[in-house]
Amino acid sequence: MPELIQQFFLVKIGVIQTYLLWFLLGSFTVATLSDLKHMSAQKEFVQIWIIFVIAMLMTDFYYLYYLNDNFVYLLVKWGLLFVFLPLYFHCLHHVAWGDVLAKMAACSLLSPLLIVIFVLLIRIIDSLTRRLWQKWGSKGFYPFMPVIFFTTVVLIAISLFVIK
Repeated sequence: MPELIQQFFLVKIGVIQTYLLWFLLGSFTVATLSDLKHMSAQKEFVQIWIIFVIAMLMTDFYYLYYLNDNFVYLLVKWGLLFVFLPLYFHCLHHVAWGDVLAKMAACSLLSPLLIVIFVLLIRIIDSLTRRLWQKWGSKGFYPFMPVIFFTTVVLIAISLFVIK
């Protein structure tokens, strides 16, 4: 049981997760430009993020449940992704589904504690940069992909210090 609790508070980003974050950052870059120009990410990016999330779910299911019999960790992590993120961002903050799926893709690589840290970083970066992005928006809405992009950059920078 102490090992399970320790896993929840693990602040570790492996080399593979860092490379996958770089991959996602590439798609976030183009989606950010599209969001700034059209106030929406192209649907192909959203489809890639959905496939990415499904692939990470299957990978986690295999490693965490099948190989390590760690169902509780799997349930908490993916509960955060499939319940908390959509409720918090889409329902409470009215963030577009494409932006929620981009967050889910990035968070699918993280431990539960890092998911919470990622959400906090998003809120902080959003607060600091909102006025800038509102120039591209209309009717109170603004492009949110730049916030996700910069949060992912910060996460990659953090990962460089905690890679194991």
